[in-house]
Amino acid sequence: MNVLIKRLTKELGVTKKQAEGGLVALLRAGQQNMSRADFDEFVRDVPGADELLRKAPPPSTLSSLAGGLGSLLGGRNSPGRWAGLAASFTELGVDLDTAKKFGPIVIDYVEHHGGEGIVDQIKAALKI
Repeated sequence: MNVLIKRLTKELGVTKKQAEGGLVALLRAGQQNMSRADFDEFVRDVPGADELLRKAPPPSTLSSLAGGLGSLLGGRNSPGRWAGLAASFTELGVDLDTAKKFGPIVIDYVEHHGGEGIVDQIKAALKI
């Protein structure tokens, strides 16, 4: 996971804290949109993902509230479900254009560490 964090900081110009926080936000979004078994497999297959999630603070009130409102506005199949994710990146001080670039970098990392099957699952969960 340290390799991925370094790559995010270098390619996106974010701090280590922003890279870690953005990864946690993406992992939590994947967790909400994947079956428990698929998410558990994903975390096992991506080195360091489980540790990063364990160390992460709980979601903030703002991101939880925004995510809940997003669910009310359209549930799992609507862009409204990404309200919590956008709020998480905003709280980290990461603009949304930069936040959108996290996904492809993370997918590339997963592809090299977790295999193609797991990539398809996380792409579907994150709508990438």
